[in-house]
Amino acid sequence: MTWNYAYSPDIWPSLFTVLLLIALAVYAGRRRSVPGVLPFAIGSLLAAVWMAGSSMEIAAVNPSDRIFWLKFQLVLQVPAVTAITCFVLEYAWPGRWLTRRNLALLSILPLLLLGLVLTNDLHHLVWRGFALDGSITPLLGPAPWVSLAYSYALALIEVLALAWLFLRSAQHRWPVVVMLTGLLGARAVFTLGKAGIVQYDLPPGVLATAIVFLAYAVALFAFRIFDPIPLARQTAIEQSHAGMLMLDPRGRVASLNPAAEQILGVPARNAKGQPVRELLPAYPEGHLADPSGTEIEFSFPEGHRDGVGAGQEIRHYTLAISSLKDWRGLEVGRLLMLRDVTEQKQAQDRIVEQQRRLATLSERERMARELHDSLAQVLGYASFQVDAAAKLSRDGQGDAAAAQLDRLGSVIRDAHADVRQHILDLRSAPSLQQPFFAVVRQYLEGFTGNYDIQTHLSIDPGVGEEPFAPDAQLHVLRVLQEALANARKHGRARNVRVTFAAERERLCMTVQDDGCGFAAEDGAVADGRHFGLQFMQERAAQLGGSLQVQSAAGAGTRVVLEVPRKEL
Repeated sequence: MTWNYAYSPDIWPSLFTVLLLIALAVYAGRRRSVPGVLPFAIGSLLAAVWMAGSSMEIAAVNPSDRIFWLKFQLVLQVPAVTAITCFVLEYAWPGRWLTRRNLALLSILPLLLLGLVLTNDLHHLVWRGFALDGSITPLLGPAPWVSLAYSYALALIEVLALAWLFLRSAQHRWPVVVMLTGLLGARAVFTLGKAGIVQYDLPPGVLATAIVFLAYAVALFAFRIFDPIPLARQTAIEQSHAGMLMLDPRGRVASLNPAAEQILGVPARNAKGQPVRELLPAYPEGHLADPSGTEIEFSFPEGHRDGVGAGQEIRHYTLAISSLKDWRGLEVGRLLMLRDVTEQKQAQDRIVEQQRRLATLSERERMARELHDSLAQVLGYASFQVDAAAKLSRDGQGDAAAAQLDRLGSVIRDAHADVRQHILDLRSAPSLQQPFFAVVRQYLEGFTGNYDIQTHLSIDPGVGEEPFAPDAQLHVLRVLQEALANARKHGRARNVRVTFAAERERLCMTVQDDGCGFAAEDGAVADGRHFGLQFMQERAAQLGGSLQVQSAAGAGTRVVLEVPRKEL
């Protein structure tokens, strides 16, 4: 070479393409750990050197220099195209298609062409010479035509691989469309130029290279195909078991993942643009000023949003709402997370029910002992009284025998009332099907029906329907039952008011009757002589609370059970 070159404006397209290719190679080289990046960087560098050779050919003055750069470009064309094909295969299916065997097969022709170029003077398979008619036209041998057919075969492989990826992966579709557009456009430009159908100011190879790598640049920077974080994030969203909905500032659905489609029972194409409340009635009405941390529990028929169909399972979900803000701190949308908690809720219900059953079983065993003791005493007393009455009757003391039997009848009636009370107590126990206050209402109705004592229930709105833990519910219920039993047996009350109230750190149950009461100086609670009141105090202690009994002769009795919230 003489290194005799002259400036020409025609070199600028090639130089700009060189700069683009070097920038892509550097960008890709910094991310070489990502599958497919290394062959892309190599292909970009080879293409950059190829385009540099094209620039040198345009600037060369002597024919010998131009012939050298033509040969130089011919050596680099096939390796550059092969490297890009390796990138496409690895990008479409990392680790599966670009195996060592396939890489070796793809390398055969580029290496063979390099050998033929270096030994062309021996066989002239690459070119037979060059024609000088104002421009330099190589007289090609069979090898370049084979390499041209090879490059078209590689282009077909790339199209098939990208089309396969387009069909298999939704998150890759837009970058695939961009790359396919560049690939097909570049091949069309190259083919039309080489066939002479369309005349270009630039060499067809330069123009085609610029088109295809410009498409790759758009895919790289617009869709960040070499950044694993967005791809991993998109994959995680698509494969997440939690439903995700993106809302625009107007509260309309902007996008949703497949899990949300399944939960709502509506395809994404039909959901987009719809007001969220039409798809998700559980979404709170109005505009939440600060939705961060907002979480709602709701139930939903599986895969159906209009109602419960035959055989459909009710699923339970939590809805978490988060605000999405831009760099200025302005809200640009909201993220809704739908998490299926059906299994957790069912497991929790099973645990709660098991706790209730254990507490009920323990309580029934305790009451069974109490019933056995009381019945044994009554039956023993009855047996003694019957024997005494029989003896009085045999001795001719009929009036005394009758009086003895009257006393026995009163004892048996009281025992019968106690047995009915115990049966009513045993039948009353909270469960998953019967919440605490439902059991309380049922018990009070039964109490009124059995003893003709009017009961009134009052529940403070802050208490809630399930204020006590499963193991505490039965203790509270037994305290209530014992208070009512005392009002019936000892107070001879006609009306009883039961009140549940919530205070800052405690829950209070108050049982107020209008019975005869008792004098405070009797010390019934302090000295333990009243078994029922002592029984209630023991229950309160087990709950970590306290029991107060307020009474006066002729003024009724007031029983107040206080249980700290932290113990529940």
